[in-house]
Order: sequence, then structure tokens, then C-alpha cells
Amino acid sequence: MSDPRIVYRFHLADGVEEILLEFEPETYLLKRPSDQKVPEWAALEFHKCAHCPLAVAEHPNCPFAAALSRYVTNFGHRDSFDEVTIEVTTPTRRISARKPLQVGIASLVGLIGASSGCPHLSFYRPMARYHSPFADEQETLYRVLSMFTMNAMFAGRAPDFTDLAQLMDAVSEVNVAMAERIRAGFDRDAMINAIVTLDFFAMNVPLEIETKFNSLRHLFGE
Repeated sequence: MSDPRIVYRFHLADGVEEILLEFEPETYLLKRPSDQKVPEWAALEFHKCAHCPLAVAEHPNCPFAAALSRYVTNFGHRDSFDEVTIEVTTPTRRISARKPLQVGIASLVGLIGASSGCPHLSFYRPMARYHSPFADEQETLYRVLSMFTMNAMFAGRAPDFTDLAQLMDAVSEVNVAMAERIRAGFDRDAMINAIVTLDFFAMNVPLEIETKFNSLRHLFGE
């Protein structure tokens, strides 16, 4: 069986941008060449997350930033709200949508982050295995809650949503630091706004916890 892969195709005004992501079949970590050269903004110490547990001696580059620098460099010079057709092919389905560029980039960046090896984003990696591009906020919340509950089940404990809030706080810190990196590496707003889109979800989860997930309650009847 070949290694799993996901392909994003952005149909832009000046041509098609195709991005092929290949993953390790067991871990769903993103494959990256060992000899990859990364830009300065991907160095671990450049706007390093305050809560990053990685040491420079072992990880000279931020795994998330290094992965992004391989796949999305061209998008840093494009505008967020350009309407484009985006096709996503996963091992089980093919999805096509007409969306603002930032929506497609946010979906791609979220997938890269989850599978990059970033310690604070590894929580999302099972969702990378069942990637659902263009998921709206409610669908993403449903998926995150399902994954969080299943993770607790496998660990033999009841889900504690205080832990989920802490996970989302850590994710938000990663997003803030990544935005600073991107500001240094790109000259247009498509990449920045994609990170903002992802961070909006991370910041909203604690509010959902406070309301006992009211936005999803109607799906389950009385």
C-alpha cells in the first residue's frame, strides 16, 4: 500500500498551484526531505513560542514553520479575498469549492500544522487522517469534541473539558507566534488571514465550553 497523500489544487487567475502532501502511514506525520533548506523566519529561535518545549540543539527549525515554508511560500504574495476554485483530493474523497483564497489556505495550513510535528498541534493529528477541508466552525467543533472524547476514552478516563481549554490556549499561542513569523516572511495578507481564521476557532472553544456547547445541542434533540 502506498503512503497516504492529499493534494490541494488552487485554480488561480495566473495558473494552477498544486500542493502534494505525503504522510507516514502509521503516524500521519508529514513527510519532509532531510535536506530541505528553510528561510530565516522558520528558525526555531525566530519568534519562538514562549511555551515551546523544543531545544535548538535538536531542532534548529520550528517544525510547523519549516513545513509551511516548503508548501505555501507563493501564497504570501497574494490577497486574502481573491475568489478561487480549490480542489482537494484525499485517499477517500475529492472535494471542489469556490472560496476566498484565505479559506483554502487556512484549511491547508491547519492540515500542515497538525501533521508537522509541532508538539502543541499534535492533538489535531487524528483529524489530519480524516481531513475535512472547508469545514465550518460547527463541524470543526463537532470533530474536535469527538476526537477529544475518544482520546480520553483510550486513556481510560472521563473527558475533562478544562484540559481541552488548555489545549486550545496552547494552540492559540502557536498561532500568534506563527503570525509574527509570517509577517516577516511575506508581503501580502493571504497567509496572515489564514492564521487568523484558525486562531478564531481556538479562541472560541473555551467560550463553547462555558456554554456547554450550546451551538451543537440542537443536533442531539432534547
